[in-house]
Amino acid sequence: MDHRGGDWTVTTTAGTDRSDDVHALAEDLARLERATNTDPVGCLAQGAELLARADALGDVHARMQALYFTGFAHHLLSQDPQALASMEEARALAELLEDDHWFARVLGGLGAVHSGFGDQVTAIELLERSLEMRRRLGDTYGIAAALNNLGVTFEEMGLFPERAHELLTEAYSLFEQMGEEQGCCASLTHLAALSTTRAENLCATDEEAASDAAEVAFRRAEQAVEHARALPDNHRLLGETLITLARALLAAKRVDEAGRALDEAEGLLTQGETTHFRLRLTATRGRWHRHRGDLTSAIREIERGLRDSSARARAYARATLLDELVRIHEERGAYKDALAAHRELLLATLEQRDDAAERRARVLNARLDVERAQVAAEAERLRSERLELANRELAHAATHDALTGLVNRRGFDAALAGRTTDPDAPATCVLADLDNFKAVNDRFSHAVGDEVLRQVARLVAGAVRGTDLVARIGGEEIAILLDTSESGRDVAAVCERVRTSIATHAWDEVAPGARVTISIGAVTRRPGEDPSALLARADALLYEAKSAGRDTVRIG
Repeated sequence: MDHRGGDWTVTTTAGTDRSDDVHALAEDLARLERATNTDPVGCLAQGAELLARADALGDVHARMQALYFTGFAHHLLSQDPQALASMEEARALAELLEDDHWFARVLGGLGAVHSGFGDQVTAIELLERSLEMRRRLGDTYGIAAALNNLGVTFEEMGLFPERAHELLTEAYSLFEQMGEEQGCCASLTHLAALSTTRAENLCATDEEAASDAAEVAFRRAEQAVEHARALPDNHRLLGETLITLARALLAAKRVDEAGRALDEAEGLLTQGETTHFRLRLTATRGRWHRHRGDLTSAIREIERGLRDSSARARAYARATLLDELVRIHEERGAYKDALAAHRELLLATLEQRDDAAERRARVLNARLDVERAQVAAEAERLRSERLELANRELAHAATHDALTGLVNRRGFDAALAGRTTDPDAPATCVLADLDNFKAVNDRFSHAVGDEVLRQVARLVAGAVRGTDLVARIGGEEIAILLDTSESGRDVAAVCERVRTSIATHAWDEVAPGARVTISIGAVTRRPGEDPSALLARADALLYEAKSAGRDTVRIG
């Protein structure tokens, strides 16, 4: 994230007889900025002293900077309420001072804080505003930092990997042109993480593509580590980068090398620990044990991390650990335990959403308290803004399916409408329906049925590209919007890959005797065809596939 300070001069309302004090304060602010990344705990102690000195000098600009740096330190230490309070006050002061450079920068800091506790909707809004301002100001470093932070937020959402890749690549290019080691390290680290995730998603369906993605991830992570080693005293950033390298090595099946990277990262804990650092290390160590086949140690490591994440009030970290625990239980064949862990995962996801909503409400209430002293018209404007933000979050939550993690019917319809706005825009729609799914629920229980749906979602997503949109639009009905930006794509091959991945899956491991198949209908848009007509044709072909005996594909 954007941990770099600006080059702006500290201003003061004090007289010239205090110039020495002001100069000393400016130098100490520069040191505080460096401490934000290298020593966030120490940064808080230094920041409290600098805030007192800024107040004594009547230096509002210095107070704003100190609030920003300490806010980031709180953010890195997962102290979200304090981080929000500091950043919000810094934003108010930047607005008061009419300092567009710092206002844009603080918006980016606020975006990072919101992203840190899972409020990606607000984070993206803030970061996009920051990027727009920095482009307008011609602030090259600020543009790169905003691009990087926005890319990281999209990466963490897990829904738009191509958008994340585009933003991070542009950020890395700018950082490289400026010779910024820390920026290069940050962008490369997250680009490596994207490639690693892609390799992990492909490993069950396309080993060659997974191997290629893992190799890309390794090269990027290795470059990131080189940049981190070139930075003096930044043990936290080096540790984070080594963890990313370890994940890339695991995706490349280089387990021993991954273990050595994790050992080095663990050795840096005492010098640069943050909550995020420790919990990422724990999750990756658990994954390393799983790759070694030591599932007992893997479970022990993850359960330790779960206790730690509960103590540190990090719902998103708990969700990551629980996802890994589900995988471990699946590998050991303990499907009852896997289902229990998955239920906890769903609860943690809901907790994360509620936590983000609660913190947003606190922020909005705090702003309202400050601005109640202003004119009635301003207060009314803020109430309207608050309602708009709440509606935006509700709209976001309404487009995702809690069970499978896929886009739901509302999100699918919106995406289809967006792709067919242009009468001549190409679109390929696939409708698929599980065969005799009611029998699965009746014979094995609804809990098994839910697990089947979750695994079907994973299989379908793994059988298509990351740029394709996969949605659950009904109880057992899946829809896919294929990315048609590349001409000559073989739709039949994609559909057959989806069908085969489900028909050949080891369903006996979910419930002995279980068999699951899927019927598919796919159509490519005709010129000027509206979404309802396109869906109707796909649905008719799906019906044909069902009538033909199920476990069949029909292409129109």
